Amino acid sequence: ANGPGLAALHGQVGHHGVFGCREYCGLRGRHKPGGPHYYPALLKPTDYALPGCDHDNVDVYNLPKASSRQYSEGLNRLL
Repeated sequence: ANGPGLAALHGQVGHHGVFGCREYCGLRGRHKPGGPHYYPALLKPTDYALPGCDHDNVDVYNLPKASSRQYSEGLNRLL
């Protein structure tokens, strides 16, 4: 499994991007202050207030689901 290579072939950002999952799941990552890499942290750290990363905790039993509508919209943007 070549994750970084697969991301390059598909034109996606890869595992360290804001949305690191490859199937359009909508799970937004978090990053360290000043750091470029995002991590799929489900729990918001204490006193964490970085713009674009300070969303609420994500329930592991209720993860965002990919949808065919999102996939289709993404294809339309490319075409």
